[in-house]
Amino acid sequence: MTPKEPLPTDRRIARLAEIDPRTEILAVGPGRLEAALGAWLAERGEPGYRVEQIVHWIYARRVDDFAAMTTLPKALRGALEKRFRFPSIRLAESRESVDGTTKHLWSLVDGESVETVLIPTESRDTFCVSSQAGCALACAFCATGMIGYKRNLTPGEIVDQVRRMLRLRGHEEHGVNVVFMGMGEPLLNWENLEVALETLIDERYFDIGARRITVSTVGVPERIVALGEAFPQVRLAVSLHAALDAVRDEIVPINRRHPLRQLLAACRLWHDETGKILTFEYLHLPGVNDRPEDVDALVDLLEEVPAKVNLMRYNPVPGAPYRRPSVEETTAFRDTLRGRTKAAVTLRKSRGLDIEGACGQLRLARGASVVADQTGEVEREATPTGETTR
Repeated sequence: MTPKEPLPTDRRIARLAEIDPRTEILAVGPGRLEAALGAWLAERGEPGYRVEQIVHWIYARRVDDFAAMTTLPKALRGALEKRFRFPSIRLAESRESVDGTTKHLWSLVDGESVETVLIPTESRDTFCVSSQAGCALACAFCATGMIGYKRNLTPGEIVDQVRRMLRLRGHEEHGVNVVFMGMGEPLLNWENLEVALETLIDERYFDIGARRITVSTVGVPERIVALGEAFPQVRLAVSLHAALDAVRDEIVPINRRHPLRQLLAACRLWHDETGKILTFEYLHLPGVNDRPEDVDALVDLLEEVPAKVNLMRYNPVPGAPYRRPSVEETTAFRDTLRGRTKAAVTLRKSRGLDIEGACGQLRLARGASVVADQTGEVEREATPTGETTR
C-alpha cells in the first residue's frame, strides 16, 4: 500500500495548543519574532531594546526559563512566562559510545519522543536531528515505518534539539554541522522545516552556515525543488537505496507515487538551481539491490544527475527480511561501482553501534511506542555533509 502523506496543516500540532495555549517562542522565526516581541513589549510600555535582550538570552545564552533572564525587570520576566513558552522537550536519557558518539532521547509535551545524535570529530561536531515523531513512508527496512506517523515537530521542537545539543556538548571551539537524518521525513514537514532552517542559518540566532546543513529525503519531488529555490546553499541527500523502480517500489513505497523519473527530474532541477552535487544514500541489502542489474541501473542513473553515492551497511530490524552485509561484501560492492562510474562512491562508517546510535534504536530499547530509522549507520563528519570516505 502506498503510504499516505501527512496533511500540510498537522492537526496533531494544533492540539498542542490545547495542552499549553502560550506561544512557543522558538517556533517564531527570524524577523517575525522581533516583530511579535516588539509589538507585545510596546503594549506594555517597555523600551524596544528589550527585544534584543530577550533574543540574546534565548539563542546566545540558551536559557530555558524566563526567570533566568536577569537583565530584564522581574515583572517583565513574569509577564513573558505568562505569554510565551519554551518547547517542552525534556531529556529522558543519554548514552555515550566508546567512539564518543552520544545519543539523546527527548520527551515531548504530548508524550511522544524523538532522538538526536551528536557525532564528534577533532574539529567539528555533527548533530543528527529529527523532524517528525514517527514516519508515514513505511520503508521496508525501517522500524519507523512499521510503527507509522505520529506527528510533525514544531519549528521550536526542531531547533531546540540543536540549542540543547550546543549546551550539552560542553565546548564552543568546535564548528557544527546539522544533518536532518534523524526521525521522520523532513520534506513532509516543509512549513516547519522552512522556519527551522531560517532560524539555524540566521546570524542573530544560531549562525550556522547553510553549507553546513544537510537535508535528507526519500524523495518528495516538489519539495526538493522548493528546497533548492528557498535554500540554495543547503545540501541535499536523497535516500535512493535502489535504481530500479521495481526494487524501489518494494523497499521505498513512496516510489509508487513518485517513481524514479520524477525523483531524478527534481534532482536535476535542484542541481540547476544550486549548482551543487547531491548525495545519493544507498543502503546495501545483499541480494536485493546489489545484483548486476542493480549496478547497471545505478551506473546509468549517475550519468543523469551530478551526484555522489554514500553506501551504508544495513543493520537488521526485527520483522524485516534482510540481513546485514559483511564489511567485505559492501567493500566489494563499492569497488564494483567505482570501477563503473566516475562519480565518487564512499562507504559510511558506523558510529555509536554500542549505544543503539541509529535513529530510533534507543526508543525501541526503552519500549516506546514510536521507533525510527534503524539502518544502523550514523554519519561521521569528515566533510560538510558529515560523510566518511573510505
